[in-house]
Amino acid sequence: MDLDVFWGLVEHSATATSDQHERRAWLTSRLALLPPGDICGFETLLSASRGRVNTFSHWHAAYVLCDGLCSAEQFFGFQSWLVGLGRSVLGEVAACPDALADVPAVRTLLAVGAESWPDSAWPFWPGLERVAHDAYFTATGRSLAGVLAALGCVRVTDAGPFTGAVWDLDSPLEAAVRLPRLWQLSGGLEEAA
Repeated sequence: MDLDVFWGLVEHSATATSDQHERRAWLTSRLALLPPGDICGFETLLSASRGRVNTFSHWHAAYVLCDGLCSAEQFFGFQSWLVGLGRSVLGEVAACPDALADVPAVRTLLAVGAESWPDSAWPFWPGLERVAHDAYFTATGRSLAGVLAALGCVRVTDAGPFTGAVWDLDSPLEAAVRLPRLWQLSGGLEEAA
């Protein structure tokens, strides 16, 4: 599977369905129709895409967006949510975590405020990591984990570990310096005053 096919499936799932559970089912059913090698390729490209935003800086951005309610486990779901927003959004945010401030879905969430988000609005997509595994089992009756291990691929199952500098996620100063646009959009400047 090449990147264009991968992103075509991910992005089409957003227009073909109305929520994350339906997207997951849609992706799983479409992948199950493909050759097993393409299903493996989808998993490999998903892990690589998620890896582009698997940094402490990106976790900090998710933490600011979610008003401090973003554990390491939730950050893994946040990475999937970013993938679900599409190729261009992931590329922009991968290059600069503060670019989250430009994402329409983020602006909408911050305008409402985390305390008012229904469960379905939180920027997490749990279950995306199961899509290729479920599709592979449906298509072949076998586990994808064994195939990936034989190919030397390490399955990504959570966020981290992070390399490089770490800092206090709760520090308003760190947020204001490292994520100025997102921090301002989240109301951080008003809170700090």
